[in-house]
Parts: sequence; structure tokens; C-alpha cells
Amino acid sequence: MKKLFLLVSASLSAFAGFSQIVIEAIDFPQAGDSIYQGTDTLIPLSITPGFAGADQTWDFSQLRTRQGSTIHFADPTTLPSGGSFPNSFLAVEQFGGWGFADSSNGVVEITGFSGDFTGLGAPMDIPFQNPQTIFVFPSTYLSSYIDTAIIDVRMVAPPALVAQSPIPIDSIHFVRSSEITSEIDGWGTVITPLQSYSALRQRNVEHNIDSIFIYASLLGGWSLLPGQLVGIENPRISDNHRYNYIIKEIGYYAVSLTTNLNDSIDRATFLSDPAQCCFGAGVEEANISEAFTVYPNPASSGFSIKMEITEKLIYAVFDVTGKQVLTGSVNSTLTFVNTAALADGLYICKISSVDGNLTGSKKISISGN
Repeated sequence: MKKLFLLVSASLSAFAGFSQIVIEAIDFPQAGDSIYQGTDTLIPLSITPGFAGADQTWDFSQLRTRQGSTIHFADPTTLPSGGSFPNSFLAVEQFGGWGFADSSNGVVEITGFSGDFTGLGAPMDIPFQNPQTIFVFPSTYLSSYIDTAIIDVRMVAPPALVAQSPIPIDSIHFVRSSEITSEIDGWGTVITPLQSYSALRQRNVEHNIDSIFIYASLLGGWSLLPGQLVGIENPRISDNHRYNYIIKEIGYYAVSLTTNLNDSIDRATFLSDPAQCCFGAGVEEANISEAFTVYPNPASSGFSIKMEITEKLIYAVFDVTGKQVLTGSVNSTLTFVNTAALADGLYICKISSVDGNLTGSKKISISGN
């Protein structure tokens, strides 16, 4: 049993060497297991997903547990919604609900979710029409898979949506289509705030299309939900990159990173200790967007960053695709950024302290180059 992940292993593994590992089906969590995860969304610019390849070192020791939670693995038959997923062997607590998994022929698949998956205030059971593969065993360096997953569910319109709609709505229809490419692209040592482990790195590229339809008799039947009613884009197209650093001790990831298209990290979850929670609690306390200005805006050959604090910071400029195009240090209260080589368009200037305690961003328009 891996109850709360035995921290005593930290003292033992400190003396162990690291080598290429193979993750087998027997390593995967079982009902009754639980692990404690930290979450960090204020990631220092110095932290990156690292390199692919053999015998790598991925150092995430600077991550901070700003939020923490215990992830439980349960027997689906013990849950009220378990009957909706009869072929599942395991349920994982996540996203305020439960994910259900099936395992056959060395493949672990997500068969569905139970919870408020749409964000519309309506908890429900959501079976996948096509299950989503998350692990293929044995997992070893350079193993890979390509998968397609589909969610297609209809339900009575939630009261929160009915209240916002100018016309009576009877039902909603939610569809998600996902295409996933996954590869174990590296092996080596992953360093977490808790300890170091031998790990495999799994790189996932996921393309999602989410659509919400509504049934309203005044509209003559089914139609696409106007996004302005709920403040979301509809349909919503998203491309997610995830890097999972999987360790044999728990058959699960020690660190998982969600990044943009340029591998700038938006969110990190990782094995942690409840005693480390919660570092710098409250995003507002660490957000410095109001502590700096960028001008002129629009800019042509360059712009200046004016700071109200003098702590040493790092800046990075990203284009609208998420690609990092400039980076440098902010060493004084006024820093000039040369943009003469950039094409006209909208950019994001992100400021971060080296330790990630402070972060903020501003939009900057470049024109006239």
C-alpha cells in the first residue's frame, strides 16, 4: 500500500543510484492507495520541462506547494456513481469529482468522469464514448501511442444556465473530441521538493474541441450555445502539452507539468508533504501586475519596463501563439526591451522573480516595425 506515499523512502533512496526504469502494470496505483500532491501556478521562468533523451536530470526543486490535496484511489463499486461505469477497476479523485479507469491488455483508459465536468453547476456522470488512454504497459524509453477520445452526453439544462438565458432552454448536449499523441521521450532523474527519483518522462500533446449545444423550442430544436451566455468560447479549441515524470515507486507521476505551445509552464502538480503547504497562499499576494508598467504602448523599436519594486526579476515576451521571443533580466526600476526584430502584433510581457514568489504580466502591442 502506498498510503500517503511513505516518506521514509526519502532517506533510503538518497543512497540509491538512478538508472533507466520500466513501469509495469503492477506498479500502477490500486484501490486504497493515496498520495499527497502539491500544486504551483506561479512558476519561476528558470524552471522548464527540460530535455528529452537518455540519462537526463529534471530539476523541479524550486516548485512550491501553494495548494495541496490528497489524491485517493478507490474501488468504483464503493461510490454512488460507480454503477455508471461497470467496467472500471479504479476511481481517482480529481477536479472536484471522480475519474474512472479500466485496464485490459496492458492499457489503462479513462472511461469517464463523475462531477461538474462542464463547469455549468450541474454534477453528472459522463461516460466516454471512446475511452482515453493514459498508460500503456510496459512503459519504457521511446514507447508511444496515439489515441482518440470522445465524450458525448446530454442532460437537463442546469438552473444556472436557464437563469442566464433570454429564452427557455430545456436540455444541453456536450461534446468533446480529443486527439492525443504520447511518447516516453526521456529517462533520468527527476528532482522534486520532496526528494529525487528515477523517472521516465511522458510527453503528451492533446488537441481538444469542446462544443455545447442547447435545445430550445423557440429556436426550432438544437443549436450551438451562444458563448456570451456563460462567458466561454463555444466551440472551444485548445491544444495542451503535458509532461509527466513517472516513477516506479507509485506507478504514477512525481511531477506533471501543463505548458503552452512554447513549453512555458502554466501549472505544476507534484508529490509533496502536507507540512509544506501552503507556500505563499493567495495568488493576489504574489501577483505584481499592478507593480509595473510598460510604455510606450503601442511600441515600435522597443518599450520600457518601469518597476515599483527593486527585487531582481526576469522578463519574458511571448507572442500570441505562446512562443517566447525575448527574455532578459530586470535589474533596476527601469529596463529597456528592444523589439526592433519583432513583427507587428500583440505580445505578452511576463515578469517573474527567480524563486517564483512574484509574477505578473502585461499586454504590449508592437507596430511600425
